Amino acid sequence: MKETSGIPYESMLTTNEIKDLLSMYITPFRDMCIRTSEQSEVKISKGRAISLMLDKLSKVQLNELINQLYLMRKKRQNELCYIQYILIAILGRERQTG
Repeated sequence: MKETSGIPYESMLTTNEIKDLLSMYITPFRDMCIRTSEQSEVKISKGRAISLMLDKLSKVQLNELINQLYLMRKKRQNELCYIQYILIAILGRERQTG
């Protein structure tokens, strides 16, 4: 049994399942404003946020993200802040690589 980052490979979610779950966690929010630097703010739609995460994160990272979002919801914590944090990192990495 192959394991990556503590999640058994066989129990990893499919891309479509991940997309559906990300959509569920982002559903209450239509657009988000992401501050990428002190001078720059990006308005990003729900669809674009999901696409960025699917394109820029590995399958293992996506599965871990879904697990964290699940745990946050279970504890009644705000998932949006965590999603914004992830998107800030993705957009920052995109700017660095050009």
